[in-house]
Amino acid sequence: MDTNVKVLDQERPFKYHELFFSITDSKSNITYANDVFIRISGYQPEEIVGELHKVIRHPHMPRSVFKIFWDHLNENKPVAAYVKNLAKNGAYYWVMALALPCDGGYMSIRLKPGSNLFDKVQRIYRNTLKYEKKKETELGKRKGMYQSEEYIIKALKEEGYSSYDDFMWNALKKEMRNRENELEKQNFDFFEEAQNVPSHLKALQMVLGKLFTRLESLSNLHDVLLEHSDYMLKLSRSILLLSINAQVSSARLDGSDDSISVVAENMGMQTQKGEEQLLDIQGLVKELNELLRSLNFDIISSKLQVEMANSFLHELTGEQNIDNFNQEITGETTIDLLYHGFVPKLTSIQKSVRQLPRYIRDLRSQVDGIEKFLQILRYIHTTGKIEVSKMTQKASSFKTTFQDLIAEVDSAQTRLEELSDVLYNNEITSSIFAESETTLQNAVLKINAK
Repeated sequence: MDTNVKVLDQERPFKYHELFFSITDSKSNITYANDVFIRISGYQPEEIVGELHKVIRHPHMPRSVFKIFWDHLNENKPVAAYVKNLAKNGAYYWVMALALPCDGGYMSIRLKPGSNLFDKVQRIYRNTLKYEKKKETELGKRKGMYQSEEYIIKALKEEGYSSYDDFMWNALKKEMRNRENELEKQNFDFFEEAQNVPSHLKALQMVLGKLFTRLESLSNLHDVLLEHSDYMLKLSRSILLLSINAQVSSARLDGSDDSISVVAENMGMQTQKGEEQLLDIQGLVKELNELLRSLNFDIISSKLQVEMANSFLHELTGEQNIDNFNQEITGETTIDLLYHGFVPKLTSIQKSVRQLPRYIRDLRSQVDGIEKFLQILRYIHTTGKIEVSKMTQKASSFKTTFQDLIAEVDSAQTRLEELSDVLYNNEITSSIFAESETTLQNAVLKINAK
């Protein structure tokens, strides 16, 4: 194959409903390419099947992006990235690519990007490529690529992402949301386009679509929980420190102000109980965040894979059917790989949507417990103020301690009210998620029966 393609500043257009799909072996040799991939890349199946996937790599892509990409795959992890590809005629086309390990290699599904994040990423890529070329000249290709990786991670952190994983799942979600919006504007009906799709797969695609539209609410919950989890830990430490200060100060009294010592001791006892509650709620928040992160990935990736499976089934039976003799794996093998890719995720989604309402209920119960703890601290503050007013010595240090205490309590109350509102609003969402379990279970049973 001619690899000296002249690069053109010309885009190869494709539509939002079109998905690229390919399968490679463990060495990245293409074993299957769908109709969209063949058409937009400009290659014939016999020209591209058997070639390394990098045959479509565009020189404007930073090498560090592919390093991150392959680091994930080599660790048997899914990965997503914006990729600028090179067509046979030298034109380019951008995709948001999701790649996942599968039996014997990897599968990749790519969609058309168009969110506001896409514009930012193109700028980051241009700057990264420029930096990468400079460092490769100074340090050599290998070291230059490592320096480039650090550069792009730093650039993403400056955009507010904690890591590449945080960026890629947010990016994939944004692009899928943008795609859904664009298709809605066009009144696009997938099932009008894709005939001969089994009813259980249609139902599955529809329920995953509904779950995806609800992900935004759960994403907000995830962000709020992260913020409040950090705050809970700081609050427990702060109140414990105030308690220790009060007890130390009371120990220095000569016995004439025993009542304030009792208040300080009570504050210490209640704070220890409160700290246990705060740590419990932080642990629950951590568990729920892990569940939400997993649910986000499972819904996003399985939605893409199910839609791809339905499109592929239509492709196999439609007029645009690719000559399977030019592919290294059969259509049956391809659809099996797609099934094996998303069926475990459907099982995982079933488990998560079943657990979600319970986590929300438990968290609300924990919040109620913390609110009772804050009420006790308010009482201690009031009692402390009264006793401080009667003190004959060292009243100022206690006065400051109780002022700091009520400030912490007021701040915590505001935070808890915000958290309680978010949890209440997400109880309905969690119930809707739980209702999808039966549809998911039926789909898995029918797929496994075939």
